[in-house]
Amino acid sequence: MTHPAVSVSATEAFFASPEQAHFARQWTAGYVDELRNPGGMEEYPLSNAQALKLRKLFTETAEQRGTKFTFGEDEESPSGSRLASTLQLGMTMTKRTALIDLEASWTPSWRMRWAKQGSSGANATLAEVPTFDCGGDLADYTYDTVPNRVKQIVRNQQHWARVDSVRGRAGKVDRLVPIIADGDSGHGNSTATMKMVKLFLEAGVAGIHIDDMQSGEKNFSVGSLTHVMVPTSEHIRRLLSAKLQMDISGSHCVLIARTDSESASRITSTIDPADRPFILGRTNLSLPSLSKVLSGSKTTGADRLAEETAWEEASNLTTLDEAVAAVLSGSELEEWKSATAGLNTSDALIKAQELGIKVVWDAEGCRNLRGWYRYKGGIDAAIARSIAFAPYSDMLWSCAPGYNFDEIVKLEKEVHSAVPGKWLGYNWSFGYFTDKPESYAAGLVKAVGDLGFIWQFNPMAGFTASGVDLSRFAKDMHEQGMLAYRNMIAEGLRENVSVLGWYPDAGSLTDRLTDAVQ
Repeated sequence: MTHPAVSVSATEAFFASPEQAHFARQWTAGYVDELRNPGGMEEYPLSNAQALKLRKLFTETAEQRGTKFTFGEDEESPSGSRLASTLQLGMTMTKRTALIDLEASWTPSWRMRWAKQGSSGANATLAEVPTFDCGGDLADYTYDTVPNRVKQIVRNQQHWARVDSVRGRAGKVDRLVPIIADGDSGHGNSTATMKMVKLFLEAGVAGIHIDDMQSGEKNFSVGSLTHVMVPTSEHIRRLLSAKLQMDISGSHCVLIARTDSESASRITSTIDPADRPFILGRTNLSLPSLSKVLSGSKTTGADRLAEETAWEEASNLTTLDEAVAAVLSGSELEEWKSATAGLNTSDALIKAQELGIKVVWDAEGCRNLRGWYRYKGGIDAAIARSIAFAPYSDMLWSCAPGYNFDEIVKLEKEVHSAVPGKWLGYNWSFGYFTDKPESYAAGLVKAVGDLGFIWQFNPMAGFTASGVDLSRFAKDMHEQGMLAYRNMIAEGLRENVSVLGWYPDAGSLTDRLTDAVQ
């Protein structure tokens, strides 16, 4: 039985809408209605309005063959990436950018800061990392961390929209810039992912991206094996979990499927046939297994990584299909391909025995001390996963470990060949291009946008810019005293930096409120 204010036909119409029809659901409208709270279908109107605004922005950008470009900033992490974690920067960005990408998470929240819209510096971002232990991106914070940050920013957006109304600026600046938040790996099982998404929707988010790494094992540090994949099917379940919660809430929130397989080196399981082309095994069985070698090792960090790499090189790693191709050819190889289509590595090995194929290949011996299998990351893996995730998302993003234009071209071409018109995102996380002419760096965003990537972002830029600017100002203050401060204010006034007017702005709203009751 459906709730009085909800009908199956209304949910069916929602599923069939232009924003939703492309999604490959595994449930019916009636099933979703049974899971809803009593009341109307649209549970979080603010988030829904922001999501529709974001969809309109992306749709128009795609139609115009354009691209939206933004950046990130993070106070907590030396390698952070938030779009505007400082409140002042958030205010500035609402004037200068069309999108806030609240990438929230990478350091116990290093990514979520795409837009921390703020009020005159009353900033509490460090509360996101209660221990104040800054470092690499570990995603070792609770799943309510980033939603709480989104809520803070959205409330600030609303506050400054009220200030604009009082100051006669209503309609001149859109403070409610859509926020895209980082959902990391979903922070647990399906129900944990659903609860996290619900908190995001309550906070007012417009979009969420979820990656395909092993939850709880993220470790962006020197020498670490940071990119540990889950099976393709497991990440699809994450995306479905997120989407089910969005459907229950009647939300048009944009769901972005992220893959880190371009730079992955490990995978948790070999169970999924879709991952077979990228699972590596050893063909040299004369060495002890990797876990046995490492069990007595005292190395750590980069030294441990070098030790594993040396073992892998001596073990002659290859995929199962490559190992079979080394001993078969012609019709026999084609027979193998036909007989093992759709099989995972274990079942394919059994089939090889049945066919009398003498292939030496072992994935189990490649497992490290945590039990992870060796994975062949790269652009081909990213393409395969992006295509697999396409039916369960609005946008695809392959997290690029470094800039390689040929690979960007390949990814766009093959993904759009399989799923024409699918929204694509691209991150500028690495590379300073100091060895290139200025014209080259200046044209990069347009070049990638022209390929069909409608959303681009540089997570590191805001963090770097704030650090460089503050360092310069500290040096000037030491040498010039208050003259440095006076010059900075003058420069800010010339450039119409909004944060300089915070006092009369915030004060006018306070006066309006207090005058009404005097």
